[in-house]
Amino acid sequence: MAHGKGRGGMACCMKFGRFIMVTVNILFVLIGIALLALGIYVMVDPKFQKIKTLLPITGDPNVQQGLSYIEMIGIVVIVFGGVLLILGFLGCCGTIRQYKWMLTLYAIIIGAIILAEVAMTIYFVAFQSKFADVFIPKLQASIRDNYNGPPIFNNTPSAASLAWDFVMYNLQCCGANNREDFNNTPKWNKTDPFNSTQNFLYPLTCCPLANYQQDWNTLSQNILHQGETCAVQGNGTFSSGCYGKLMDLIGSYKTYIIIGAVIILVIELLAFIFAITLCCRKRRQDRYSS
Repeated sequence: MAHGKGRGGMACCMKFGRFIMVTVNILFVLIGIALLALGIYVMVDPKFQKIKTLLPITGDPNVQQGLSYIEMIGIVVIVFGGVLLILGFLGCCGTIRQYKWMLTLYAIIIGAIILAEVAMTIYFVAFQSKFADVFIPKLQASIRDNYNGPPIFNNTPSAASLAWDFVMYNLQCCGANNREDFNNTPKWNKTDPFNSTQNFLYPLTCCPLANYQQDWNTLSQNILHQGETCAVQGNGTFSSGCYGKLMDLIGSYKTYIIIGAVIILVIELLAFIFAITLCCRKRRQDRYSS
């Protein structure tokens, strides 16, 4: 009699465990779809399309085929979303069909993902203060080697030069570290196109504009013309460098990233625990059956 009660209790535990596992893996599927959409958004959004040109992994901002750090983030998000999507289907199949080998594989993959996420978190926390030492020199080199003036007066602006003007205009910053980064720009003809008797000290996009509105698609000549005096005399330019502004832009998503990461980690831990539990229960159930 006691033996029968034990088997009945185990059956109830198995049913509850399977219910939790199916629920968790449906969440994995939904999160995977959301991450796929987010990764695609990062890859196609005009704002990130401009910013990515300033952060090429290849080191050459004008190599259009080269991969940028922004694109790498987008690809990582897409891949992670795809993995969670596949993992969700794997977990559901293993749970519903009660395949022990599938649940074991599922638990191993989940465990590996959790370890990788913890390692990445430790890395970013430990080296966060050194990011500026890595990226600011890259951004300064991009200005020095590629900036050739505002696109409205330049029929063939380089990809990096165009990106700099969009970033400085929209984020209201000047240079990578500050405006002094434009003191050494050999490719930029600094003659003022509105008045050829004077030269620019800094780009028009480094100057505050009265009718400013964020626009990552076009730069209006009429609006930029308002910055002529500032650009020629050097008075009133933006004091903040664009590296800090870019970090602020990324930081504006920080709360959502942390909340999302914690939710995903909790769900992964639940999935890992219940997958192991179901494997153990399945093994015991097989022993009782035999």
